[in-house]
Amino acid sequence: MLFLKKINYKDIDKEYEAIVKIPHNENGFENKYWNVSKEDFENEVIPNLLNNSKGIGLSKDRVPDSYFFLWNDQSIVGLFKIRHYLNDFLKQGPGHIGYTILKDYRGNGYATEGLKLAIEECKKLIKEDEIYLSSHKDNPSSLKVQIKCGAYLYGETEDEYLTRIKLRNDKNIHFGIRDLKRDDWSRIKKKTIKIENVKNEYFEGKICKLTMNEVEAPLTVNSPIGMVTIADNNYKNIIIAPKNDNWWLTVMFDDNNNLIESYFDITRLNNFYNQENPFFIDMKLDVCIPYNHNPSIMDEEELKELLDCGFITKEDFDMAYATANKIIKFYNANKEKYYNFIFECLKNN
Repeated sequence: MLFLKKINYKDIDKEYEAIVKIPHNENGFENKYWNVSKEDFENEVIPNLLNNSKGIGLSKDRVPDSYFFLWNDQSIVGLFKIRHYLNDFLKQGPGHIGYTILKDYRGNGYATEGLKLAIEECKKLIKEDEIYLSSHKDNPSSLKVQIKCGAYLYGETEDEYLTRIKLRNDKNIHFGIRDLKRDDWSRIKKKTIKIENVKNEYFEGKICKLTMNEVEAPLTVNSPIGMVTIADNNYKNIIIAPKNDNWWLTVMFDDNNNLIESYFDITRLNNFYNQENPFFIDMKLDVCIPYNHNPSIMDEEELKELLDCGFITKEDFDMAYATANKIIKFYNANKEKYYNFIFECLKNN
């Protein structure tokens, strides 16, 4: 069972063992106590941190914060630090929550589940409607964790992405994330992929040919021309991921290489830090082009909902429509070139 527990004296042995394993500074999480002695941890660190959580003895540049260890049954697997409110400096970077998972326990989903638990603690400690977070740009897994837990991308600095999570997200709005290799899609049980780098007059990025050798079950969805099956055994995708644009294209083929449709996701961010498997954050708006049919803009109500609920700005909203209309205009003017390129991708890959 996974749970958060505030730092305390009863668990001092396991707390100390955990805190000295956390690096001094890793991916933006600063651990001041990485080399503290056991005696000082008990007699100085714990009393100070418990006082800090009550706002006792803080200097003017400090805010109250609470330390929570993340436990899995009898083992500590991570540490979460929650600041009760922010000053101007914290608003521009560190935010309300800092967290890390111990190295031996990474890759097991503890960061996502721990952040969900931390958000519940924030609802008890924080009066504001939103919590602020950040993630280093060289740590895309942290950004993914935050997005999965309901964060939206608010801004960025040279080194960090700045995100926020609404504590009262009544409509349960979440941004989607999709990676190039489709590791995010559990429906695919066995697949073959081939990826190449591309730079031409239209875009720079990557093209992935994905063959779904085996799927858990066929997937049928509603398209502008009615219900169509877009995933089944031996179906194929040509996935085009541009580096510096706000779209991501998936072209779908059946098991006989018949083209089903082209699907452009309008994106909030295309992240290429992991060159082997870049990913995007979805903006909800899409352009769907069934083969031999006209393009259609889809999910407009979802985009409007993002704007109305404060998850995107009016500039983001306008950018999404401008990107969608640019795609449609280009497609209508270059249909023959477009399909020649797509079928050549299928043939060569």
